[in-house]
Amino acid sequence: MRSLRGRLPKMLFGANTPGCLPEEFHRHTSGRFAQSLQPPPRPESMSARVLMLTHRVPYPPNRGDRVRSYHLLRHLASRFDVWLACTSDEPVDDDQRRELGRLTSDLAIRPISPTVGTLRGLASLALGGPVTPAYFHRGDLARRVVDWHRRHRFQAMLTFCTGMIGLARAVVRADRRLPGGGRLRHVLDLVDVDSCKWDAYASSSRPPMRQVYEAEARRLRRIEAGRLDDVDAVTIISRPEAELYRRAVGDHPGLTVVRNGVDLDYFRPMRDAGTRTAVFIGVMDYRPNVEGLLWFAREVIPRLPEGIPFRLRVVGQRPAPEVLALADHPAIEVVGAVPDVRDDLASASVVIAPLHIAQGIQNKVLEGMASARAVLCTPGAATGIEAEPGRHLVVESSPEGWARSLCRLLDDREHRSRIAAEARRQVEALYDWEVCLEPMGRLLLGT
Repeated sequence: MRSLRGRLPKMLFGANTPGCLPEEFHRHTSGRFAQSLQPPPRPESMSARVLMLTHRVPYPPNRGDRVRSYHLLRHLASRFDVWLACTSDEPVDDDQRRELGRLTSDLAIRPISPTVGTLRGLASLALGGPVTPAYFHRGDLARRVVDWHRRHRFQAMLTFCTGMIGLARAVVRADRRLPGGGRLRHVLDLVDVDSCKWDAYASSSRPPMRQVYEAEARRLRRIEAGRLDDVDAVTIISRPEAELYRRAVGDHPGLTVVRNGVDLDYFRPMRDAGTRTAVFIGVMDYRPNVEGLLWFAREVIPRLPEGIPFRLRVVGQRPAPEVLALADHPAIEVVGAVPDVRDDLASASVVIAPLHIAQGIQNKVLEGMASARAVLCTPGAATGIEAEPGRHLVVESSPEGWARSLCRLLDDREHRSRIAAEARRQVEALYDWEVCLEPMGRLLLGT
């Protein structure tokens, strides 16, 4: 039990910042809930009320799930009145509250302790339930969102990922008891098919974690199906992911692809760096990133020609011990967290994404393409992105192919510049956030 308790937070959810946050609401509260600034006045035509539930604070957009949830929040806030409830296993500062308050009519941020969350998850596991929703669920936050609904009668609710399904269920139960209730539209944004990730973890793990991951996959699949919760629409991040959903979970009449975009103003095209440097950007305690990086260090770098000048910069918060150990490698620099990844993109000639477990769309790939950088990635990291290998990015699966393509990208400036320019044109054509997220508003309104 001690082994499971220690490994579950890191393996399932990633490590938190040092220390455990108290199991109570932030102190900047009225009562026990976080205060928010009032949003800018909206026209009367934008009076639909929407409740959004997220398992992480959606700002700043510095990791995959936050990138999508933040842009979803911005998109919805420009059209509706939005109430936001979220949990956080990291400290939340005033800048975060100000930005979220600007976009919302009310805001509740519930700090959670990873230790308490893990114990809740283990209890759920032992009782036959999934770990993920139990890890994030808190009864006082559920009571708060139910109270919001009783006072404001939301027209729609957006549940971001399966971790918040417990809160969503509390709101649906309350809605059915209200006079004229039962009309709340519910959209479940899975982003990707999380159960398949747990299946992949299980296939590469030993007991007892193999059995834990297999159980989590089976139990999350029931939530992903949407039938237990009478979900009106299930949204997914890409067409390949929707096909995976149909194979692994089944069909849903409201299954809709709502793609990720990329911030084209923030990630502007950059001049070729002219360096022999590659960069890998990501949260560096996240298992797929860690395993991909270790594979690159052990399998690809030794296959580069002897004596070739090459530098890999590893950029991202919370590097795991295995990642920190790579700092002793003469070709690898472990940078850690940075205030602005664009500086590291500007200094690199190539962006790599050596992921072998990769669900949905990899934002690191889109951001590299938007920055006019040649991207070298695995087939898994390229899945879901509308791009032609060899034209918009370079895709390789074997260590030998990776070493060969990396050398060519580093050696041939014209080759990498051509791919970088095509990549930028492709994301401009297909990955503007406003265009990508347009279906979500229609789904919430049922139009």
